[in-house]
Amino acid sequence: MPIRVIFFGNSASAFTRRHLTALLNTSVNLIALVDIPPAQRETTNPTKKVLPDFATTAQNLQVQYFEPSSPNSEQFVNALCALKPDIFIAVGYPLILKSQSLNVPRTMAVNFHASLLPDYRGKHPVFWTLRHGERWAGLTVHAMDSGIDTGDILYQVKLRTRRDDSVASLYSRIMDQSVELIGQLVADAERGSIRRIPQQMGTGSYHSSITTEDYHLRWDWSAEKIRRYITITPGKCFLDICEHPVYFHNAEIERTPSPAPPGTLLRLGRKQAVVAASQGALSSSIVQVSGREVETFAGFCRRMDLNPGDKVLV
Repeated sequence: MPIRVIFFGNSASAFTRRHLTALLNTSVNLIALVDIPPAQRETTNPTKKVLPDFATTAQNLQVQYFEPSSPNSEQFVNALCALKPDIFIAVGYPLILKSQSLNVPRTMAVNFHASLLPDYRGKHPVFWTLRHGERWAGLTVHAMDSGIDTGDILYQVKLRTRRDDSVASLYSRIMDQSVELIGQLVADAERGSIRRIPQQMGTGSYHSSITTEDYHLRWDWSAEKIRRYITITPGKCFLDICEHPVYFHNAEIERTPSPAPPGTLLRLGRKQAVVAASQGALSSSIVQVSGREVETFAGFCRRMDLNPGDKVLV
């Protein structure tokens, strides 16, 4: 008899959507979809297409739909209990399930977390993995317990990061491999053969939300560090120029024959401009100032009346 599954996710997340699609191609009996409230659907891996919301998807599948502000409220937990689920599967669901919710499924509650646990527990693991320059990334399927991403490990996939990885590109490669784990999880659950490996307590790392200051870069950093941060999240990182926070959509390293103080405009081209950093220099062609359209970096510098040799920090 097919196992009864309640799926938890973020309908705005490509991570959630790809794994839900994989789940729908298995033999499970999906009995409910659980989404987060619209105001909380911010994600570092948004869907690229406009897709039906979970309410519409649930209606089309003729399953229950929930959007609780708290997944641990008595009313919501009672509604889940009435459905008699075997397994919870959570993918990209940011709200914490406490014991009253975790005790509902007959077998277990399972989470898909995009890091190699026990490293990078918590929020936005792909972002933090790239920010810290890790050579390896991946995904862990783990049983959910009262901690945050501390439950027993069920499956893992591991892959190398790349110099030009963004959050989107690394997420895409992780998903290419991890969607297959949905079928393996379902098959093992139906056979009652899920193997569990406890995480070692006191090991690994934890990270929380991304703040505005995490996107605020400095010209006195190395050119490579600035380039890497911009590449990870293009259009979100900003550098100060003439008292404006300027958001960079691309960046490359420029080798300069002679050093100049960080923040010195070195060269202006038709689209590109080159600015000195503490080690090397940074070249970019696409930038944006809040409230304005995307423009060329060279065009912005000319609009600010900047010329080679000028300091951009004035």
